[in-house]
Amino acid sequence: MVVDIGTLLSTGRPMSLDETVEVPAFSAFRFPRPAHAVLELRRIDRGVQIEGVVEVEAAGECDRCLEDVLRALRIEVDERFDPPSGTSDPFGENNVLNGTQLDVGDLVRQVVTTSLPFGLVCSEECRGLCVTCGQSKNPGGGCDCPITEGNDGESQVENSALEDA
Repeated sequence: MVVDIGTLLSTGRPMSLDETVEVPAFSAFRFPRPAHAVLELRRIDRGVQIEGVVEVEAAGECDRCLEDVLRALRIEVDERFDPPSGTSDPFGENNVLNGTQLDVGDLVRQVVTTSLPFGLVCSEECRGLCVTCGQSKNPGGGCDCPITEGNDGESQVENSALEDA
């Protein structure tokens, strides 16, 4: 979605945007619903200040137990675009702002992808998968393997392999 901000730049009159933006899958993350962006744009000197919030849900697999995870993200936006010095075009060519055209979709996609966590976990207490049976070690996850003393949740097979080494 591209918005013309020429009026904002010429008159200095602030603009408000309330938009939904499709966010394509990125790495191991999917976005089941469009992101919702509420943004305020205002002219600062010859530049543009964009402030607001983007809300989106990121989905993927838990890095520890491989269960599906859906995590709500609320991202504060505080971006400033200044014109390059020594050019007649106030913003030159840029993937978010090109002249007086603001690509809201690209701005939202960039803000979302740079705010993603390194990985998803279903909970901080997630115990992951058992190396013996391959089932989740979380309550109700299906792993019934015995835990031996001092192995911090590792399987007996792993401990015996360490002893043989």
